[in-house]
Amino acid sequence: MTISLEPGSPAHRLYLSRCAIYLRHSRQILASWDQYSTRHSDPETFQPHDEDAYGLRQQQRDADTLAAFGRVYYHADELVHVAEQQLALLAPSDRTRRYAWQVGELHEATQHLYAVHADWRTERAALPDNARPGTRAYEEPLAESYAEAWSYLDQWAIHGQALFAVNALAERQSRAGAPTAVAAPPAPAAAAAVRR
Repeated sequence: MTISLEPGSPAHRLYLSRCAIYLRHSRQILASWDQYSTRHSDPETFQPHDEDAYGLRQQQRDADTLAAFGRVYYHADELVHVAEQQLALLAPSDRTRRYAWQVGELHEATQHLYAVHADWRTERAALPDNARPGTRAYEEPLAESYAEAWSYLDQWAIHGQALFAVNALAERQSRAGAPTAVAAPPAPAAAAAVRR
């Protein structure tokens, strides 16, 4: 895929805003899941009281997280690429090295997500004609695909904030390095008038 997204462009700001929405929603989804898991698991063994109900609720968590990421999915690689470009222009420091590691984690997670999606499309194409949405033959492999994607979506939830931190540093550096306006010297006639 050709990356044409420009840092600081309207499209870049739009994609970052969509990422911010995902980060907020993913936190809400995870908090809800943690609450459910705590209430429906043994506090000592952490085993669910009802494995079937627990598994269905886990599938719902996976599906909800992937749906929330949908607004980011098609531009995730572009956001990562821009952050990599911005990091290359920043002075090395402990902070930028940490951000570089986080962006690297996002890069890897994004590639895995695209691979999971490609695998699901291949598997879906091979399903029998009677395996339609809502049928067990369709929903079971779909749930497995969602489950495989969840850990990579969680990486985005954990490290996605680094994109905003890198962008803020890059914008600050850009403003600091911008040339300041210098007043032009007066024209000779005007200068002579001033001397009079």
